[in-house]
Amino acid sequence: MRKKTYREAGVTLVHVDRGTHHELLVGDVPLLTSALLGTERDFGRLAPRDARRVLVGGLGFGATVAGVLERAPRARVIVVEKLRTVVELTSGELAHLAPALADPRVSIRRADVRDVIARERDLDAILLDVDNGPEWATFRANARLYDRAGLAAARRALRPGGVYAVWSGYPVDAFAARLREAGFRASIVPFVERGKVQARAYVGVSPSARSSRARRSKSTSR
Repeated sequence: MRKKTYREAGVTLVHVDRGTHHELLVGDVPLLTSALLGTERDFGRLAPRDARRVLVGGLGFGATVAGVLERAPRARVIVVEKLRTVVELTSGELAHLAPALADPRVSIRRADVRDVIARERDLDAILLDVDNGPEWATFRANARLYDRAGLAAARRALRPGGVYAVWSGYPVDAFAARLREAGFRASIVPFVERGKVQARAYVGVSPSARSSRARRSKSTSR
């Protein structure tokens, strides 16, 4: 086993080469691991089949991106990654673990995903895998992705009927209620790998233009 340490964004990152797989740790918490990529690929497959523009928050080892491209082959995928270390590793010595990131349909932006979401409009999907879940933020500022203002910004960035999803390594079903409060149609999708649920996605579908008109008409008629 080999370790290499990086310092970035006020935290210490440790790249652990275990021979059979690689991990990037923040303290003792895995930020990335190549050992279980099936749930991330399944997460990418939550993109609509006819999607043309998808935003993926969190570079990882490109498994989410691979899932998007399998599901929506005409999609252009914007991948937003905050950490330079992750971008350099996946484009350098660990590029063999992330072949999807070299696809010409994929562009990588090194930025805070909250800032990118605030600027975007008419996305077909926003898929966030930047934390271990909506209540376990890797960076404290990320918590603002999942609060009322963050969910409102995501709705504005999506087209009617667009998909917003958050990957989570643990159950936090109260987040589904938060999605509904933000105006999404909410559901929970479990991801099974090696015979058991390893993660889940909290999914919100933005109201379609038709359903929004129907709600406004109903409200007016009261």
